[in-house]
Amino acid sequence: MTMAWYECDEKYLPAHYQPALLLDLLLARDISSHKVLRGTGLFYEDILAGQQKLSQLQLKQLIANGDKLVAEGDLSFRWGDNLWPGHYGAGSQLLSNAPDLGCALQALVRYRRFLSPLLAPRVFEDEHYCYVQWLDTCGLQEQHRFMVETAMMALTSMSRWLAQQNLPWRYGFSYPRPAADEQYQVHFGSQLQFGLGVDVMVIEKSWLQAAWPRGSVTGFQAAWQEAGVLRDDYASDGFTEAVYQWLIAHISDAVTLPDVAAVFGMSPATFKRKLKKHQSHFQQLQDQARMHVSLYLLHVRDFNNEQVAHYLHFNDTTNFRRAFKRWTGLTPSDVRQQFRFAGS
Repeated sequence: MTMAWYECDEKYLPAHYQPALLLDLLLARDISSHKVLRGTGLFYEDILAGQQKLSQLQLKQLIANGDKLVAEGDLSFRWGDNLWPGHYGAGSQLLSNAPDLGCALQALVRYRRFLSPLLAPRVFEDEHYCYVQWLDTCGLQEQHRFMVETAMMALTSMSRWLAQQNLPWRYGFSYPRPAADEQYQVHFGSQLQFGLGVDVMVIEKSWLQAAWPRGSVTGFQAAWQEAGVLRDDYASDGFTEAVYQWLIAHISDAVTLPDVAAVFGMSPATFKRKLKKHQSHFQQLQDQARMHVSLYLLHVRDFNNEQVAHYLHFNDTTNFRRAFKRWTGLTPSDVRQQFRFAGS
């Protein structure tokens, strides 16, 4: 199995894509460009030239600057409201022509490297629901909440525009409810769960094939074929996303850091350094993968503690409960009582 990924300091993202949109929102507030671009290594003239590329780290710094400069707390929502379809090449063309939500999510996942470079969508389904989980690809840390707000707003706004109606999304957030949550109420409505342990949007599967008035089946299929013929020669996964995805795929196996390092063609020491560069470490990613699978099994599949412990190869239920409380701060029983999500 060949592993491929991109890293947080790789300069690949055109500055005149999403970064320019964020910059324009800040300039419209009469904030000088040198304040906005401070510490990014970017110059406004280079962005205007349309040739500048930047890394995830540079985009993170731009976001951090903007978040500090805007006191109202609405910058992430405004950026997300205008983010997609955008004018970002093949990915945007597919989004613009998407005939339904299912096709739009396919395009979003396929071109996530460019359409959502810091927070990647992971889409999966069960018998009744579709889940869009948002994964950190570069170690967002302080910018995590900002990007979750941006990404969820972007998908909400784009699907509303293309469908010409509000879709009945439900929203789950890994972090506690913010003290000032007015923007959440205004843009996302009342179907909100905070402190869930995962950042996810949920919708009934029947909406995946509901036709969108603005979409074009022919246009989407033609654009998809054209994009396939061009054969994109870049990796779709950020480094930590690639590690997380591998851990999810082997969630029932007893894997160690040396095992995963070998899969990624590195020594354990090099693998540790690479994770540290991306503001992460192995135990953190392994715990996150196990926590997310546990939450899915508990909330959606209605597994009991013994079944989850067996699925994740814990020695016994007590060890699973102890680990779960370390991951979430709650016991599995607390989670069942406090959270009702899909099917509620």
